[in-house]
Amino acid sequence: MGETKKIKKENKIRSGLLGRISIKHPVMITIYKWLMAANAIRGAVFCAVFGIGAWSSSVKAQVQGFVQSASGDPVPYASVNVMQEDGTGIMELVADSVGVFILAALADGNYQLTASGSGYRKKQVAAFKVSGNKPAASPLVVTLESDQLLEGVVVRSKRRIIEQGTDKMTMNVENSLLSAGNTALELLERVPGVKVDAEGKISLKGRPGVSIMLNGKRTYLSASELATLLKATSASSVSKIEIMGNPSAKYDAAGNAGIINIVMKKNVQKGLNGTVTTHAGAGRKARYGAGLHLNYRTEKVNIYGNYSYAFRGETEYLDFVRYFNENGDAARTSVQRTETDEPLHTQQFSAGIDFAPDSMNSIGVLVNGNVGNYRHHSQTTNLLTAAEGLLSNAFTQNKDRQYWSSLIYNFNYARRFAKKGRELTLDLDFVPNRFRSDLTLDTYTQPNTGYPNGSLEQRKGNIPSQTDVYVIKGDYADRINEKVKWELGVKSSFTQADNNLKYENRIADEWQQDATASNHFKYEEQIHAGYLNGIFDLGKTSLQAGIRGELTKTTGNQLTTGEIFNRDYFQLFPSLALSQKINETHQLQAAYSRRIERPNYGLLNPFRLFRDPSLYYEGNPYLKPELTQHITLSYVLKNRYTTALNYSKTTDVITWVTGQQDATHTTYEHPLNLQALINYGISVTAQLNYTPWWSATHFANLFRNEYQLPDSRNSMTSFSTTMQHTFTLGRGFSAECNGAYYSKAVYGILTEKAYYVLSAAFQKTVLKEKGSLKLAVNDLFQSQQFRNETRYQNINMNSKIWLDSRRVILSFTYRFGGQQTGAGRKTGSEDIQSRIR
Repeated sequence: MGETKKIKKENKIRSGLLGRISIKHPVMITIYKWLMAANAIRGAVFCAVFGIGAWSSSVKAQVQGFVQSASGDPVPYASVNVMQEDGTGIMELVADSVGVFILAALADGNYQLTASGSGYRKKQVAAFKVSGNKPAASPLVVTLESDQLLEGVVVRSKRRIIEQGTDKMTMNVENSLLSAGNTALELLERVPGVKVDAEGKISLKGRPGVSIMLNGKRTYLSASELATLLKATSASSVSKIEIMGNPSAKYDAAGNAGIINIVMKKNVQKGLNGTVTTHAGAGRKARYGAGLHLNYRTEKVNIYGNYSYAFRGETEYLDFVRYFNENGDAARTSVQRTETDEPLHTQQFSAGIDFAPDSMNSIGVLVNGNVGNYRHHSQTTNLLTAAEGLLSNAFTQNKDRQYWSSLIYNFNYARRFAKKGRELTLDLDFVPNRFRSDLTLDTYTQPNTGYPNGSLEQRKGNIPSQTDVYVIKGDYADRINEKVKWELGVKSSFTQADNNLKYENRIADEWQQDATASNHFKYEEQIHAGYLNGIFDLGKTSLQAGIRGELTKTTGNQLTTGEIFNRDYFQLFPSLALSQKINETHQLQAAYSRRIERPNYGLLNPFRLFRDPSLYYEGNPYLKPELTQHITLSYVLKNRYTTALNYSKTTDVITWVTGQQDATHTTYEHPLNLQALINYGISVTAQLNYTPWWSATHFANLFRNEYQLPDSRNSMTSFSTTMQHTFTLGRGFSAECNGAYYSKAVYGILTEKAYYVLSAAFQKTVLKEKGSLKLAVNDLFQSQQFRNETRYQNINMNSKIWLDSRRVILSFTYRFGGQQTGAGRKTGSEDIQSRIR
């Protein structure tokens, strides 16, 4: 009797979707008809507007279908895969909220189809035929059986904090307890192989010149402004950090040491969901903040936005000891001590909407913003002594008030075609950046033999900067077969930067312009690029080879002096990556790339920025771009242990070089092109599970840097290691410990002393695992101190910087709605933003 009922039920299903629905779901027939009509009209209008593909039933067939459960209820958002008769995949799509799907633009032939849904078993339906531009049977009805094994079972998986892939290393920030209450810059300090110095300069495996991206977009800022922006970016907004030492030709060629991509959070769960975060803590000064992330997603529309505010108080101490020569001997000594107060207020926000009119097309607009203000108030004492005693005692107050706004407006379009693997994406970006610094510098020198009554020097500066970037970018990908895929793309960026620096000195109670330090500089740049990249999967062998060409046109106009600097050049950037899987245990990899690092706009601007009257920084409009060739050979054991050999040579390496004027006791720093930098070394990454509740990632890097200077060489073999341990303690408790050690190393003409850092964090889940409380202690022993020494030509200088690195942070996070997160939307201006000044 039961078997007879089953046969009757199957016959009803075969009789067609309309009859099946009309028996048990009288409302569904109306919904189904409306959806089919809307899909047809929508597709015709969309293709007419964008001119993509032909929408004509006289040329291609359109198959309609419905996914339902065994009880006849619709299965929403089911996955549908369409294949040719030989099993070659040609189309992937998702059914809508009532289980309806459309297979558009099918040519004559035989096809097969599989469907699956959450909580249902995957099912393959009988092959169907399309002939004479018409399907043999339409609509298709797919009935899924419930997977009884999944009922009542909750599957939880937690990704490692550090994951080593074939082409990149990924740090999953969301899984790290130490991210609570920290900034994006502080997160980078914990990434294996990454080092951040006291000035915010970032190096990778001992190599400077890293390209920083936010959601695949380079931040068009100078090194100091980029450091400020990363300090203003809350770690609670970051999903993961990707490290790519040898990016493919698809990526911009900028970044000699490779690319670090900071991926922001974006929720991909349907419905309304979000996260609320707040944190508070202190180092030498207090820091606190809060944020709200919201997302609402339906079948066709996704609306998202977030806002966060953070305050970071910070106090730092800096020591500079300089020796000035006279007749070849160190006759005078300057001992300079600075204490800084650096409060930072920042607001970070984003808002966007994605619209998918059908399974093949999507349109989106978004705006990202970071605005804030930063104070750098410092008090400096400077004792100048000689053999005969104290020559002068100067006291300087420096008040630097900085304001900035960094915005990105983006329009994006993506088109997926019926053929599997074929996709077209377009991006239009407008990136306005505004920056202003109001500086006052008052120096009082106590009475001495040169100034019996003492002296007071007063200086003020107005440093506005604006940079506008326009980017258009298009990428196309296609698959020849299951083993061969190719990509091509074009991109053009247009940049305009305007800096009008004005300094004034107070003389005889009147403010007078300082013509020697003031400067008005305009910069224009065009970069036009195209690339072709091939990806080959040959069983145990995989190969990726590409070529990228970039034409650069630049004009620097120093309005103050009337000088104009032009530089036009075209460069080719090949890339190659080869992977050979010997067996399940052993794998070999090799990679080669040629890359470029253009000087950022701040480095090209010949302005002067004073820390005090005896120490300043200035730009160099004659800088040439760096060019690097990089080779990596890797061996992977059991997908857990990776050993890599790397070699790179950079020509015209841009390096900050210290200069000194002995007669006036003045020290300055400016960027120069040194002859070359050779870097080579070996690194080991190990991912271990000591117990079911204790896992760890270890990284060690032994490398040698050789700087070729005009008249000498500065070289040294160095070592660094990082460790990250994660503990699952039960009952909602977990812990994390992170440590790093950096040995003595060289950078340009200076030598950096060794230091180490150790941090720890604890977490307790609350409110039915929707909330979490975290307590993190960064730099437990306050050992992150940067000590440098410079011995070059007439320069003999030591420096020491005590960062405000030991911090205790308590944070709370509450999640509501679904919490399946993914990467934020990448846009097209990723290669300019890190070079704006």
